Amino acid sequence: MRAINFYRFRKENLLRNCLVREKRFSALIFWGSLWGLTEASLGFLLHGLKIPGLAGSVLPAIAFYFLYRLYQPAGSAGDVIGASLIAAGLKSLDIAVSPVDLMSVINPVRAIILEGLVAALALQVLNRRPVRSGVRIILSGLLFPFGSNLAYGLTAFIESSVFHSGNIFQTEPVNLIRFFLLSPLVTAFIVTSWLMAGKVKGKNQCRKLLRTDSIRTDCLCELSGQPPTFLDRLSTRPSVSLVIFTVAVFIHLISFGSGRF
Repeated sequence: MRAINFYRFRKENLLRNCLVREKRFSALIFWGSLWGLTEASLGFLLHGLKIPGLAGSVLPAIAFYFLYRLYQPAGSAGDVIGASLIAAGLKSLDIAVSPVDLMSVINPVRAIILEGLVAALALQVLNRRPVRSGVRIILSGLLFPFGSNLAYGLTAFIESSVFHSGNIFQTEPVNLIRFFLLSPLVTAFIVTSWLMAGKVKGKNQCRKLLRTDSIRTDCLCELSGQPPTFLDRLSTRPSVSLVIFTVAVFIHLISFGSGRF
């Protein structure tokens, strides 16, 4: 009888682990594809407005939100990096459609991968638990945009040194100031404001629970930190993730093929 129970327990445990891995992989595909879809759709609209620095300020903030939602359930930096590779892979589809201007595809792909790497570090600083530290929020909010742009500038400089090509440092000073200072400041303001708003909301939820519950009040704040959103629930459904990925591939192919990028 004990052997039967142990076998059943082991089988249920394996099924549970498989389900968890399936949901995590689905979420990785979902958020990575959503990031790539945003780059292809909203990125086109923002670039079309011809406002200097607008796309470079808004798109990274949206990317950070996607990666934050992905990171929260499991706290895996690998998932964050994996999502950035999916978004970069979607962007690299532009090469298959129009391989003439290679650098116009390589540079965004490199930027997306670097944003994913720096975001993984920034989210580690932020931590998974309900964020109560304003210092952590500010550090994470500054690290992501400034670290991403500095890493991009460094890799561009190394590339130009090896292949004797042009790089971002050869542009006008106003463009350098915009890229390394103004755009990251705007992104940091958006990210930090959103995280601070979440912190205030979490505190308000904690106060309400403390007023209504008297059992295990020491744990209530931890439980009330990050309730799942509608997108969080969708991200764990493989069929939905597959649809988002397919749509992202289609949008990238038709958008670049039509000459919009």
